[in-house]
Amino acid sequence: MAWHPFRNPGLKVLALALGALLWFTITGHQIERRISVPVSYRNVPAPLELTGEQTDRVTVHVRGDDTVVSTLTEGAVRVTVDLKGSQPGANIMPLRTDTVAAPARVEVMQIEPGTLTVMLERAGQMIVPVSPTIEGRPAAGYVAGAITIEPDVVTIAGPESRLTGPIGVVTERVLLDGRTSRVVQDVAVGVNDPQLRVNSPRTVRVTVQIDPVRPAAGPSPKPQAPSSRRPSGP
Repeated sequence: MAWHPFRNPGLKVLALALGALLWFTITGHQIERRISVPVSYRNVPAPLELTGEQTDRVTVHVRGDDTVVSTLTEGAVRVTVDLKGSQPGANIMPLRTDTVAAPARVEVMQIEPGTLTVMLERAGQMIVPVSPTIEGRPAAGYVAGAITIEPDVVTIAGPESRLTGPIGVVTERVLLDGRTSRVVQDVAVGVNDPQLRVNSPRTVRVTVQIDPVRPAAGPSPKPQAPSSRRPSGP
């Protein structure tokens, strides 16, 4: 049977059009977009710590189907920096497109900036006393008395350079409003330096005694002077 390539040209054009339409339907319209994405760090060598101002976001240039790229949500694209083998001090880390986690049909074109400077420092620990955070007033006729914390010290950890100055460790708020009896509360502990963390324990028990107000003692009565009048005779 002879082959006639030009037979039924209309059907061939229709089939080609349907194929193209199907292809565009499957692949969608390609668009490009620049988005700000979070940066995470992993494999920090022991016993080192991240220190200083670390970069927590970068700009990623992506391309893909508009139905996917235009609807990317926070966290859908992420950059991970692997610190395995890094040394104390400044470490220059290149950012490659293959370190970016992205959804299917999203191509990572470029990362800005192309490198990050990561500061690492040896880690240390320190025992620090805990200060309670007490707020509010007891009910009328009562006052706050003795305050105890169990335990009254915690261990904090972080870069050694951050463990040299005064360090404040405080509890969550303990409210006394309207109380007429002893307050006992288990509360979390926090440190005032964001580069430090509480290792253990992370909660303490705060006890506040609530005592009744004692009435003020009044003035003592004055002793009466003895009478100078003599008793009359018979």
